[in-house]
Order: sequence, then C-alpha cells, then structure tokens
Amino acid sequence: MAHFDFIVAGSGVSGMVFAQIMAAEGKKVLVLEKSERAGGCLASATYDNFWLELGGHTVYASYASYISAMKHAGLEENFLPRKKVPFRMLTSAGLVPITKCLNKLELALNVPSAFFTKKAGKTVREYYTKILGRGNYEKMFRPMIAAVISQEGSDFPADMMLKSRPKDKSLPRSFTLKGGMTEFINKAAKHGNINLKTSCGVESVSLSGGVYSIVAGGETFTSDNFVSAVYPAEAGRLLADVAPEASEILIPISSAKVESMGVIIKKEDVAVEELSFIIAADSEFTSVVSRDVAEDSKYRGFAFHFKPDRLTYEQKIAVAEKVLKTDKSKFAHVAETVHFCPTLKLGHEERMDRLDEIIQKVKGLYVTGNWFTGLAIEDCAFRSTAEANRAF
Repeated sequence: MAHFDFIVAGSGVSGMVFAQIMAAEGKKVLVLEKSERAGGCLASATYDNFWLELGGHTVYASYASYISAMKHAGLEENFLPRKKVPFRMLTSAGLVPITKCLNKLELALNVPSAFFTKKAGKTVREYYTKILGRGNYEKMFRPMIAAVISQEGSDFPADMMLKSRPKDKSLPRSFTLKGGMTEFINKAAKHGNINLKTSCGVESVSLSGGVYSIVAGGETFTSDNFVSAVYPAEAGRLLADVAPEASEILIPISSAKVESMGVIIKKEDVAVEELSFIIAADSEFTSVVSRDVAEDSKYRGFAFHFKPDRLTYEQKIAVAEKVLKTDKSKFAHVAETVHFCPTLKLGHEERMDRLDEIIQKVKGLYVTGNWFTGLAIEDCAFRSTAEANRAF
C-alpha cells in the first residue's frame, strides 16, 4: 500500500498549484484525476502544432497567485501577450459591436447610481440593473456575463464577479502561454515529487488513527493529508465520512455542465473577421472563444461553449458552420470536452466561512477550488496557495 505525504483529488489549476507548492517543499504528492487527461478547466486541443483553448484561455496581470505558480514552473519565458482584437455580439443582424446593443440614454440615466449602490448582498441582476438600466442589462450585460462563466449568472453574488485586483505592471495586461494554457499543468506534473494518475477517480475517503485511506482505480493509497480539489458536490461526496458537516454544505452547491467544441480551420477557409470572442444573446451556446489573440500563420481556431444536453454532435457542427460561414468539409480538426462550472448564490461567502471552520478542525484535511471567492483561474490559485500555507 503506497503512502504519500499528500494525496490530491483533482488535477485542475487548484489541485496542481497545491501539489506544486508541496512538491517544492520536498513532499511526496499523489494527484488523482478521474478523467483521461489532467487539467480540469484548462483544456488545450492540439493539431499540427496549433493549440486551441477549450476551457480557461486568459491570464491577467492581476492574477498574482497563478502568475507566481507559473513562474515557479519555469514558464515566464513562455508568457505570450494577447493580440488586441475586438469581441462581438451575435444578434439577428449578425455579428455586431457590443456598443450597438447598448442604449446610451438609458445608461446615462442609470450610471450615476454606481456612486452609491453597493455590490454586497445583491445579485448580479439587482446590482447591474441599477447601474446600466433594465434594458441594457437584459440585452447586453446578461448575455455578456453568461459568456464569461458559461451559464446564466443573474443570481450570482455581484461582489464575486468582475473583481478588481492589483495588477503587475511589469507584465502584459493579459496573456497566454506559447504552448497553450495546459503548459502549466504539464510542467507542474513533471516535478519529481509529484505522481499524477489519470483515469483514476477517487472512490472513497476514510480517516482512521490520523491516516487517510483513499480508494481510487481499484487501489488503496494512504496519506497523513488529503486535499479535495474538485467541484463542490463531488467534494461533498468525498468528505461524507471524514467531515460530514462539510459534506452537507457542499453537496447542495450545483455546477453547470458546459459542452465545449473546438473547431480548427485553415485561415483561407474562414472569412469571419478577426475577433477575441463572440457573445451569444439567444442561442444554443453562450460564447465562442477565438485563438485570434495568439495569431498563427496557418490556422484559426474557435471554441464553442454550448448549453448542456440540447444539441447532438452534428447539430453543433451545423451551428459552427453557420457562425463561421463555411462548410464542415473545411474543418481541419474538431475536438470536444465537458466542463463543470460552480453555480454560486447569495450567502455563498457565509457558507464558505462555515466550511472553513469545519475543515480546520479535521487534521490533515484541505479543500480548494474555484468556488470560494470566485470562478476565475486566479481564484483557484489563490485558494490553493492559502490552503498550502495552512499546511505548513
């Protein structure tokens, strides 16, 4: 029975940042991932030396914790500034600038309220309707938020969205990695103290005599420390025996399923203008994210993020044909993946405070994810860094 200093469930940003910190301290870390690939919300599809992001796609200069993790992985030389290209709204009139969907008079009448309207205790809908006006919210801002988080976001806590963070002015405002966002996952996993097992989901977690026993992939592993780095309901399942009160908090937190399809196509086979992403107001998808921000000499790439359980594969292909104004015979490569994005409600911060009170009383138990302070990549890294510091 193999024993490790730390066992981490989940190989996304949250899990790998925690594992990286502990590995650097000389700890032996086992990372267990139920999927065939590591990375979680980071998923870089590749074809003919071209990559396309099917999940997280941007690092901002304000992502201090994640930037620190990438630097520790030796990736600073691979930082690639994003090219400035516009984003568009998909309407019945086609692709239009987002300003075309904005009622400037309504905005002028409502924006002064920004000076005395607080985010705390309000939903996204409540806060931004006051700032922008109801019409602007429904026509422009609501689909924009849905595009960012790949789900309806009107009931999210307003203070957990579009957060302002201090920026590192020595870095580009926004950037990616030369080999795609999964470079971080792949580089971190190569550390000599990290043992990554894919297609090896955690089946059960038990605690006896201060030692955790984790059953995964038909094997049993032991450790003095267990780290949950999966989405909330799954974390609740894993903690049912070792921290039942924590489990009761986590299981009710739902996650939205996101079906992502990436289309890679030769540049001469698509006539759509260069753009960063497309916001869909009323469609079967919430957004299309383009690779145009990191220009390639041969290909362009487009990642469609579809609403779940609505379209077949062929129907998704037909949507891509329509939006890109081309034929599927021109598609050089198509890739698919599925993500789960937590759905947060008012009162979430208080629930997380209570969760922390509970898990800190359980020896060797750590819980991380992109659902403590927000949904961004930085929220993953920030929480994992904090939990790792708690382990020292």
